[in-house]
Amino acid sequence: MAKKKQVEKVHKPGLEYEVAIPYCYTWMARTKQEYIGYVQGYVRASHPGFRVVRIEKGKAICVKEEQHHE
Repeated sequence: MAKKKQVEKVHKPGLEYEVAIPYCYTWMARTKQEYIGYVQGYVRASHPGFRVVRIEKGKAICVKEEQHHE
Protein backbone atom coordinates (compact mmCIF):
# COMPACT_ATOMS: atom_id res chain seq x y z
CA MET A 1 0.00 0.00 0.00
CA ALA A 2 1.39 3.40 -0.99
CA LYS A 3 1.94 5.97 1.70
CA LYS A 4 -0.28 9.03 1.40
CA LYS A 5 1.49 12.27 0.62
CA GLN A 6 1.00 14.76 3.44
CA VAL A 7 -1.07 17.76 2.44
CA GLU A 8 0.80 20.98 2.98
CA LYS A 9 -1.38 23.78 4.27
CA VAL A 10 -0.82 27.30 3.06
CA HIS A 11 -0.74 29.93 5.80
CA LYS A 12 -0.62 33.55 4.78
CA PRO A 13 1.35 36.03 6.91
CA GLY A 14 -0.80 38.53 8.79
CA LEU A 15 -3.92 36.35 8.93
CA GLU A 16 -5.10 35.05 12.29
CA TYR A 17 -5.54 31.34 12.93
CA GLU A 18 -7.37 29.63 15.79
CA VAL A 19 -5.61 26.79 17.58
CA ALA A 20 -7.66 24.77 20.07
CA ILE A 21 -6.01 24.55 23.49
CA PRO A 22 -6.10 21.15 25.24
CA TYR A 23 -8.52 21.34 28.19
CA CYS A 24 -6.01 19.81 30.61
CA TYR A 25 -4.00 23.07 30.58
CA THR A 26 -6.84 24.85 32.38
CA TRP A 27 -6.57 22.62 35.46
CA MET A 28 -2.80 22.01 35.25
CA ALA A 29 -1.91 25.70 35.50
CA ARG A 30 -1.95 27.22 38.96
CA THR A 31 -1.73 30.85 37.79
CA LYS A 32 -2.71 32.86 34.74
CA GLN A 33 0.96 33.35 33.80
CA GLU A 34 1.59 29.61 33.99
CA TYR A 35 -1.45 28.98 31.75
CA ILE A 36 -0.15 31.47 29.19
CA GLY A 37 3.26 29.77 29.28
CA TYR A 38 1.68 26.33 28.72
CA VAL A 39 -0.33 27.64 25.77
CA GLN A 40 2.68 29.32 24.17
CA GLY A 41 4.75 26.16 24.61
CA TYR A 42 1.97 24.01 23.14
CA VAL A 43 1.63 26.23 20.06
CA ARG A 44 5.43 26.36 19.61
CA ALA A 45 5.64 22.54 19.74
CA SER A 46 2.55 21.60 17.74
CA HIS A 47 2.41 24.48 15.23
CA PRO A 48 5.98 25.60 14.46
CA GLY A 49 6.17 29.05 12.92
CA PHE A 50 3.04 30.32 14.66
CA ARG A 51 3.07 33.00 17.37
CA VAL A 52 0.30 33.47 19.95
CA VAL A 53 -1.32 36.91 19.73
CA ARG A 54 -4.05 36.39 22.32
CA ILE A 55 -6.02 33.69 24.10
CA GLU A 56 -9.81 33.63 24.11
CA LYS A 57 -12.42 31.00 25.07
CA GLY A 58 -10.15 27.96 24.95
CA LYS A 59 -8.45 28.96 21.71
CA ALA A 60 -5.10 30.53 20.97
CA ILE A 61 -5.32 33.17 18.27
CA CYS A 62 -2.07 32.97 16.31
CA VAL A 63 -0.33 34.59 13.38
CA LYS A 64 2.22 33.00 11.08
CA GLU A 65 5.68 34.37 11.78
CA GLU A 66 7.33 35.71 8.67
CA GLN A 67 10.54 34.07 7.53
CA HIS A 68 13.45 36.50 7.24
CA HIS A 69 15.59 35.73 4.20
CA GLU A 70 19.01 37.34 4.15
